[in-house]
Amino acid sequence: MKNLNNSKANSPLLDVLMEYCDEMITVKSLDFKYLDCNRAFLNHLGLKNREDVLGKTIFEVLPPRNIDLIKKNIDIVIQTGKLQSYSFKIITNNSSRVVQQIATPIIQNNEIKYILAISRDITQDEIMKNELITKNNQFNTLMEHLPLMVYMKDKERNYITGSKYAKEFVENGYDPHAKNIQINMGNCAKDTKAEDEYVLQNKKLLMKEKKALDCDGQTHWYKVLKAPIIKEDNSIDGLVTIARNIDSQKEVENQKDLFIATLVHDLKNPLLAQISSMDLLAKGYFGKLSDEQNELLAIILESANYMKDMLYTLINTYKYDNGSIILSKSKTDIDKLIKTCIREHSSLAKEHSVKINYKNTLKGEDNFIMCDEKQIRRVITNLLNNGINYAFEKSEFNIITKLKNNNIKIELTNFGPQIDEETKAHLFEKYISGANKYQKVGFGLGMYLSKKVMEAHGGDIYHVGEGTVNSFVLELPVLSENAAGKINW
Repeated sequence: MKNLNNSKANSPLLDVLMEYCDEMITVKSLDFKYLDCNRAFLNHLGLKNREDVLGKTIFEVLPPRNIDLIKKNIDIVIQTGKLQSYSFKIITNNSSRVVQQIATPIIQNNEIKYILAISRDITQDEIMKNELITKNNQFNTLMEHLPLMVYMKDKERNYITGSKYAKEFVENGYDPHAKNIQINMGNCAKDTKAEDEYVLQNKKLLMKEKKALDCDGQTHWYKVLKAPIIKEDNSIDGLVTIARNIDSQKEVENQKDLFIATLVHDLKNPLLAQISSMDLLAKGYFGKLSDEQNELLAIILESANYMKDMLYTLINTYKYDNGSIILSKSKTDIDKLIKTCIREHSSLAKEHSVKINYKNTLKGEDNFIMCDEKQIRRVITNLLNNGINYAFEKSEFNIITKLKNNNIKIELTNFGPQIDEETKAHLFEKYISGANKYQKVGFGLGMYLSKKVMEAHGGDIYHVGEGTVNSFVLELPVLSENAAGKINW
C-alpha cells in the first residue's frame, strides 16, 4: 500500500482536505513510513512533491532532534489505541517553528492499520504565550515590591487581586509599608463604600487624602486614588484602588504649618501696632505733617497694610488646613458681590491702565445663591487682584457670569504674560507662585486658598486659555441652606 489515494477509503472529501487544508495531515504505516500527506505538510518542510516523502520513514524525513518524541507517542498510540497530543520544535532553513501534533489510530476490522497525524504551526501562539509569561512575571515582581497598596474589586465591590499585602490590608487593615500599623477598617467601611460606589456609578476617577484611625486610636493619613475599570462596550467591570500612607509627608507639613503659624502670630501684633501708630500720625493727632512727610507716610502705610494682608492670608490658610473654619451661608446676590469687588479694585485697575468689563447674563433669582459671602468675596478679590497685577498695561480684564447646569459660572479673563505648563500644573498647590518670574512678591497661597473655599462650597476653580489669554473660571452650585457646615479636608 503506497498511497491512501488508491485505497477504498478514498473520497472527494479526503481529496479536498489533503489538498487545501491549512493543517498538516499525514498517514503513516505502523513501521513509521509515510503513506500519504497533504500540501501543507510539504510546504512546512519546504518540499514540492509527495514523492519526496511517500515511502520514506520519519527517520528519513524529519530532523533527528524530533524523532524520539514522535516515535515515543506513535508507539503509545499503537499500544493503547488512544489519541496522543504533543508539541515539538522544527528548525529548517535557519528558522524555528513550533508544531503541535495529534496522532490517532485508523482502525479496520478492530485492528490498528495506520496512524493519522494532524499538525498545526503554533509558533505565534508560543511567542505570545512566552511574552505573556514574561509580562506576567514582570507584573508579579512589580506588585511584589510596590511600597503601596494596589488592588482590584469587581462591580459588586468584591476583592479580586492586588499587590503582596493588599488583601490583608483590605480585610484587616494591616499595612507593613507604614511601620506595621493596623488600620481600624470598621471605622472606614462607610466612607470606603461611598467612595467605591461613586467611582462605579459615575465612571469617574476619585483622588483624595483621608484620615484613618488605627486599632489604638491613633490618626494616620492616606492618599487614595480610585479608578473605574471600563469595558469596550462602556460598561463598568470594577475598580482599581491605589492607597499609600503619607504620615511622613503630613508630619513635615504640620511642622511647616506650625512654624508659619508661630511666625505669623509673632509678627502680627507688632505690625498692627505700627499701622495704628502710623494711622494716627497720618490723621494729624501728633501735629500737622508736611506734604512730603504725608507722602512718605502713605507709602509706608500702604506697604505695612500689604504685609498685613499677606499675614492674614497665611492665617486663613492655616485655619483651612486644620478644618477650623466653618462656613456661614446666607442668601447672596452674586451680581452685587462682583460689582462690589470690582469697585474696590478700580484704583488698582486705573494704576495699571487696565479696563475692567463686566457682563452679567443671569436674570432674576438666578443671581441669588446660598454661600458664605465673605469667603466667596475672598476668592473673587484674589482673582481680581492677580488678574490686574499680571495684566498687560492698557489691556482689558473681562468678567462674565452665566448659568450652566444649575451652577453659577464666573469667568475672569485677562491678557498678560503666558503661564508656562509647569506653573499651570501646580497653580492651586500650597506655596506655589509664579510671582518670582515677573518681579512680584507673593507666598503662593491665594490660589490654594481659593481652591479650598470653592471645594468647601461643592464648587470648583480652574484655569483655561492659551498664550497671553488667561481665564480663571469659578463654578458655584446653587446649594440649600441645610448644606452649610464645617469644612473637612
